[in-house]
Amino acid sequence: MNSEHMFGKFSDNLSDNYEIDSIPENLRNKKPSELFTLWFAANLTVGDFAVGFIPVELGLNIYYAILAIIIGNVLGSALLGVMSLTGPRTGLPQMVISRYGFGKRFGIFISGLQWINTMGWLTVNLVLAGFALSLALHFSVYEIPVFVTGIIILLISYLGRNIISHFERAMSIVLGIIFSFIVIDSLIRPEKILLYHGVYSGIGFGITLASTFSYIMSWAPYAADYSRYNQDKGSVFTYSFAGGMISSIWAEIAGLFVAILSVNPDLNPALDLKDALGYYGFIGLYALFLGGIAADAINLYSNSLSMKSMGIKIKRRLVSIIGISIAIIVSMIAYNKFYLFYEDFLFILDYWITPWIGIMIASFFIDMHGKPLAGIPGFNVPGILSYFISLGASVPFMDPGFLYEGVISKLYLGGVDISYYVSFLLSIPLYIAIRKLIKNKDIVINAQRS
Repeated sequence: MNSEHMFGKFSDNLSDNYEIDSIPENLRNKKPSELFTLWFAANLTVGDFAVGFIPVELGLNIYYAILAIIIGNVLGSALLGVMSLTGPRTGLPQMVISRYGFGKRFGIFISGLQWINTMGWLTVNLVLAGFALSLALHFSVYEIPVFVTGIIILLISYLGRNIISHFERAMSIVLGIIFSFIVIDSLIRPEKILLYHGVYSGIGFGITLASTFSYIMSWAPYAADYSRYNQDKGSVFTYSFAGGMISSIWAEIAGLFVAILSVNPDLNPALDLKDALGYYGFIGLYALFLGGIAADAINLYSNSLSMKSMGIKIKRRLVSIIGISIAIIVSMIAYNKFYLFYEDFLFILDYWITPWIGIMIASFFIDMHGKPLAGIPGFNVPGILSYFISLGASVPFMDPGFLYEGVISKLYLGGVDISYYVSFLLSIPLYIAIRKLIKNKDIVINAQRS
């Protein structure tokens, strides 16, 4: 019995039939409210939880840490919400929509970046979830938990977007209850939290803000992959924004409390959570395990769409098998060294995203007023030029923690990385200016010819 027949009755024929083609308008009939539980569950995860450890590692005061977490997630979730609006208006996956801003040929390059992005996060969450499962089951070897976790992720993603939506809805309830328990358990011991004597640090605040912003906005290149099935209403923004923001703040504050209760936080958040919860440590470990699966079901599905958007003529399901196989192998190889580069990974992997978002906003919402015309078959020069100029201009503001320190970040910002904001804010006016310049030049040339 082949897999198509075996899983056929459970699979989502809509996503299987259209893959990266536009969903017909009459089939974009899912309610926007489902996007809330999808992004809510996807961010009540081990990745967000681990971000909450960063301000404690930096010695930042708890009040400023919470403020940075809130601001970073509000800004990042807003970008997720804006990109979600492109799905119902086109019926296309996010990387295919990129062709409006960059052209079809350069869109292949952008799809490749997103494939690397999704593969990176797929591996990150697989390592974290696998480790949590190995602790919960008292496994001395991590290969088996990692492999089992990978197979579960594959099964959910393989069955399609509809199954993912149902799974995330269930996880939003389960993970919501467990993370509530983690936060409440921390708050009933306020004396231990009050013993934490952090200080205000502009550098610590800036790094925490950048880390939280970086994590949640990295979902933006996924957004339309899921909203393309929804009705075209403004509430698509609201539900995506609220789902991502609320859960990310929640999970990161839970991580912050656990890091404080740990007194001397380990490089492994799962170990610290287990110790902080004591007798109930296994509950926290299963939360990290389930949260990793919730995030990776989305990572793997979008990973397959990204590869398909590159022009790979393979069925999405087969691409999913290839993607999880790579992730499992890399996870097993990099497992013991993973926590040494987690924070740096957050920074480096996301540099390409903010200028991409800026150009998507400029091309899709400003240039085409949210009503896209036919995609550009070759190269969209304004999009490509503004992308590389804004990315290049942000380099002096980068400080990923190793290999490179931007001149401005090092000399004037104390190592705080603000390159995300620079590239995003610069890319929008650049695109509009270059687009206008080229359009005016074309008018002059055509007038001379006539």
